[in-house]
Amino acid sequence: MLRTDLSRDNSLVADVRQARLITPLWLAIPLGGGLLIVVTALLAPLAVPPLGRLLKALSEPVYATYFSSIVTILAFAFTALVLFLWVRLVEGRPFHTIGFRIRGALLGIPLGLGLALLFTTLIMGGLSAFGMATPRPPGNDPIGMAAMQGIVVAAVMFGVQASTEEMLYRGWMQNVIAVRQGAFLAILIVTVAFTWAHSRNPGFSLLPGVNLVLFAVFLSLLTLRTGGLWAGCAWHAGWNWSLSNLWGVPLSGIEPEGGSAMAWHLSGPAVLTGGAWGPEGGLLATAVLAGATVWVALWRGLGARIPAPAPAMTPEARLAAYRATHRR
Repeated sequence: MLRTDLSRDNSLVADVRQARLITPLWLAIPLGGGLLIVVTALLAPLAVPPLGRLLKALSEPVYATYFSSIVTILAFAFTALVLFLWVRLVEGRPFHTIGFRIRGALLGIPLGLGLALLFTTLIMGGLSAFGMATPRPPGNDPIGMAAMQGIVVAAVMFGVQASTEEMLYRGWMQNVIAVRQGAFLAILIVTVAFTWAHSRNPGFSLLPGVNLVLFAVFLSLLTLRTGGLWAGCAWHAGWNWSLSNLWGVPLSGIEPEGGSAMAWHLSGPAVLTGGAWGPEGGLLATAVLAGATVWVALWRGLGARIPAPAPAMTPEARLAAYRATHRR
């Protein structure tokens, strides 16, 4: 039975109990919070120069267009590999117990993608309605059908990047904490770690920080309410890809790479448009993410409903029941 309540018996949390050794809190926090930082800030710079020289020698156009995407894919794939080895060899449990049971994929993936496209459309539609988002002519990057190859590469990149983050934060770290300390403390710790990891991006300020907190809490609740990572991975990847390569606007302070289906120019107060951070750093995103977080917190999820315990019988009721079942 799939349980999607917020207790320690939630199916996603309960799967941690299959481990031979559950990672303790004192180790889960630095490992979960620091793994991506170590890989992207320390190890990746060592591998980037030789990789760049190799790719440039093989194909100058591929190097010029997709080098950043390839580096991102490899860095996050390496992070996912480290996490896989930790779960399998140290904790001693199947890797699918971090949230990849097949039963949830058919519903979770379209649910996550659909919600992501809905939310980004609401944000961009709101900016357009207020005259703060207007179509712009193509710049250096291709737009529309000319950008199809880059759009596909970006979809793969965001699929790997977003899924790795979900595996690390909401699939592993959150649940090894929740199984002992409870879901609420786990969500708090994971939200702080996730927000801190993204605060190093260009254009970060108070409002983008608030929206990152809402972003993280929404994803934590979505994974618990669906009992797996499928919806969370799809939503996170769909959000990133649609803002960057569907709408063609900055994402977390980073300009779109490889082209986009559309291109929009943002103008107006940064508190609404998100400024250099992009639309996900503005008040429209705050409203959408806050509403989504409230909804998923109140939603009972995809799991079976847990019946309320029967009320205790009074002595008189027990006596009457006994007499009714022992009549001659």
